[in-house]
Amino acid sequence: MDLVICTYNNAALLDRVLTAISLQNISKNYNWSVLVVDNNCTDDTSAVVEKHINLQLIPGLHRIVEQKQGLTHARLCGIKNTTSEWLAFVDDDCLLSEDWIDKAIQFSASHPNCGAFGGKVVLDWEITPSPILVKHSGKFAAYESGETAKQLNRRNYQIPGAGLVIRRTALEKSGWLDKQLLNDREGKKLSAGGDSEIVLRILNAGYELWYTPDCVLHHFIPTKRISETYLFNLMYGFGVAAPYIAVMRWNSSYYIWLFVSILRIIKGFLQIIACYFKALINPNNKAEILIMWNWTKGQIQSLFTILRMSREEHIIWLSLFQKSLIA
Repeated sequence: MDLVICTYNNAALLDRVLTAISLQNISKNYNWSVLVVDNNCTDDTSAVVEKHINLQLIPGLHRIVEQKQGLTHARLCGIKNTTSEWLAFVDDDCLLSEDWIDKAIQFSASHPNCGAFGGKVVLDWEITPSPILVKHSGKFAAYESGETAKQLNRRNYQIPGAGLVIRRTALEKSGWLDKQLLNDREGKKLSAGGDSEIVLRILNAGYELWYTPDCVLHHFIPTKRISETYLFNLMYGFGVAAPYIAVMRWNSSYYIWLFVSILRIIKGFLQIIACYFKALINPNNKAEILIMWNWTKGQIQSLFTILRMSREEHIIWLSLFQKSLIA
């Protein structure tokens, strides 16, 4: 298994991430290695990686620079520069439990039809978050789906990119390596939906998606991200991605998808109005108005972008993942 850590100017946390990896308890003589993809870092990232290379506690640890900015480009670089059948995307702010790699390798070996899986993601807030942030902790990649492993489907497909484990063959057959529809985070730009695109395209390629509670990691949330403004920006990014993700989830025609997308936007405005009246009664609900507005605004922007495509562009776009959608 190859662990791919994509990083951008996060040297201090990367040091902690690599330290946690160096403390892994592996029960058997498994083959695994770690690649750090440096996405144009200008901080001490190279020095941090070099320090851990010299410590010789992480097998195959090395660093490569990806000059094209953005998480999607960094992931592509990581995939192209590794060879194992199984890859694990570990964020540069995620601390793996001591048996994470061991459990991940065991799970992948025991599920031959699995194309991707993920485990528990526990948020480690640097400061105490407000109740509204806790309520929407899933947008910060918090993830838990019980104490037993379960197969996922189109309704509960969400696997956070923080600790997403993928079968290389499934990714190749999904077509994602050839064409990506959603650009994930670029520098400080909070684009979203890349993780969902990957897992849904793997699902559409005929592979299974799974959740396992045995793989636990802690996702560190720094103070600069613990704000309602950051959440609003996240919601806009998720809103932009929503129409694209909907196409990958549904077995329906393009025109039904378009009709339902418009209905979802109308529903968003109705929820904004409902949040407004709730805020009149309880001012603590004001943040919900902006959460719903950014979510809806993102969908509107995305839908207009799609509608401005030519028919030829629509056909090419839709045919990437479900041919039934262009009927």
